[in-house]
Amino acid sequence: MKHIKPLNFKGKMIEQTVDLEKKPEVQGLALLPMGCTSLFDPGWETDFSGMSLEGVCQPHYKDIYGCYGDCWWAAQVPDGLTNYGSWADECPVAANDWRKLTYVKP
Repeated sequence: MKHIKPLNFKGKMIEQTVDLEKKPEVQGLALLPMGCTSLFDPGWETDFSGMSLEGVCQPHYKDIYGCYGDCWWAAQVPDGLTNYGSWADECPVAANDWRKLTYVKP
C-alpha cells in the first residue's frame, strides 16, 4: 500500500514499525484439539464446582468451566434448554393475562 501516506505523528510511527514488504507469518493450531468432543472434561453436565447456578439451564452457564480454554462451545449442549417445561401452564393465553406469567431467573 504505497499509495497511502501518513498524515500525523502516529501514522508515521506506525509506518516505521510495520514492514509492509514482509509477508505475514501464519501458524496453525496443531497443539490444540480440533473440536470439543476430543476434550476430557467430566462434570460439566452436573456443575462439579458446587456453585449451583440454578441447575445450569442455559449454555453460557453450563459451559463456563469447560469451554473457556481450548474449546469455546461444547457441541453436546443445545443452544436452548429449560428444566421448567410447565412455566407457562398458569397462563394459557399470554396475550390476555400476561401478568400471571411466572419466570425463572437463571
